[in-house]
Amino acid sequence: MRAIKVKELARAVSGKLLRGEAEAVVASVSTDTRTMKNGDVFIALIGERYDAHNFLSQAVTKGASALIVSRFEDGFLPAEKGPAVILVDDTTAALQRLARYNRQESGIPVVAVTGSNGKTSTKDLLAAVLATRFNTVKTRANLNNHIGLPLTLLEIEETTEIAVVEMGMRGRGEIAELCSIALPTVGVITNIGESHLELLGSRENIAQAKGELLDFLPPEGMALLNGDDDLLPGQADRCRCPVYFFGSGDNCQIRVKDIVTRLEGSEFSVTTPWGEGRFFLAAPGRHNVWNALPAVALGLRYGLTAEEIGTALSNVRLTGMRMEVLQGEGITVINDAYNASPLSMKAALDFLAAMSGRRVAVLGDMYELGERTEEGHREVGAYAARMGVDLLVVTGKYAELMAAGALAAGMDRSRIKIYPEPETLIAHLPQLIQKGDVVLVKASRGMQLERVIRVLVPLGENRKTSAQEEKEN
Repeated sequence: MRAIKVKELARAVSGKLLRGEAEAVVASVSTDTRTMKNGDVFIALIGERYDAHNFLSQAVTKGASALIVSRFEDGFLPAEKGPAVILVDDTTAALQRLARYNRQESGIPVVAVTGSNGKTSTKDLLAAVLATRFNTVKTRANLNNHIGLPLTLLEIEETTEIAVVEMGMRGRGEIAELCSIALPTVGVITNIGESHLELLGSRENIAQAKGELLDFLPPEGMALLNGDDDLLPGQADRCRCPVYFFGSGDNCQIRVKDIVTRLEGSEFSVTTPWGEGRFFLAAPGRHNVWNALPAVALGLRYGLTAEEIGTALSNVRLTGMRMEVLQGEGITVINDAYNASPLSMKAALDFLAAMSGRRVAVLGDMYELGERTEEGHREVGAYAARMGVDLLVVTGKYAELMAAGALAAGMDRSRIKIYPEPETLIAHLPQLIQKGDVVLVKASRGMQLERVIRVLVPLGENRKTSAQEEKEN
């Protein structure tokens, strides 16, 4: 956080300074006593299952410089010592107000990324490219909600030059709420999928909700939209700023061509209004090329050379469990277990189909599909059959639906294994896998299929997945 005085902090959060030195300076924030540092401002958030007011004594012990609370009892602190105390009506709202204030005072560009699939990878790629030239803050992992986004904005310091933030949602109004905090200057929408059909009912409604980002972009800003998505061009009229489409279609000013995909990544050419180049992306999957296009375009727009962008893309590391290629004993594992929808399942199966060796797809349930649940799972099973998957292993509540789809598409029953319970799959998995196999693991987050990864790729004491490293950092 940019350094401010305690009295300024109280004004920023619409609070009342109950005690403490008004002229004292603070410069960092924490909401978790387990990770807070000496001198942090501690904000006592209240959630459905926790109340951080219960940990105020730990915050004081760890050296909190100030406490932001929604209740406070006299006598809790010594009469003349201890941190400043600021009383607010709602500590979550205070966190958000402080984040907005910090972002406003910085005056830096803020790039906001949303979409049904690929937003975390797109955020990672944008940040990797921009960080080659600028001091960049980005959303850690996928902390993209009403708590995670403010915490990212509070990482902006005096030396920060640009921020890249991810915005998630489940329903209408949530993107607008996040935009009112982040005040983005650049908006990126990756695509419109089906992962929120249960709440929003149609892809058209999802497009309207994701498109709330466009309503907040200033006239001097810019929007980067996936021009190959059938619904996103229709959202462009919401913008007051220039709109650029990325993809392979004739309507795309940021156009990709000559894509060559390999296990270790993809090579591709891009032309934009600000320059062009040929690049190698060290992330597998053709769909990740689309995720990289906003990074290429914005990098060129902000003055980076094609060589600088190419170096960043060739060395990038995406947030864990997203098309993460791991090597087991004689097998290759594609860990894409973080989330799933019909669109992202098909993209992962496309990549698997291009691999040599026996191709094994371990697929689990897709959540939040609403009325599309049965159709979507049958559709994915059929797609796996059409892509020539050699062994289809399905697990979860909807495993039978995926299997039925594969059978209907012509896959032999002997090449389909059904395990309603993931625990049963995990127990039988070693007998199903052979040396030389390429194994894709994918499902919605709630299935926790990273447990399968731990069976396929045992982790030694000195080896960590990128997911673990991201969590520790």
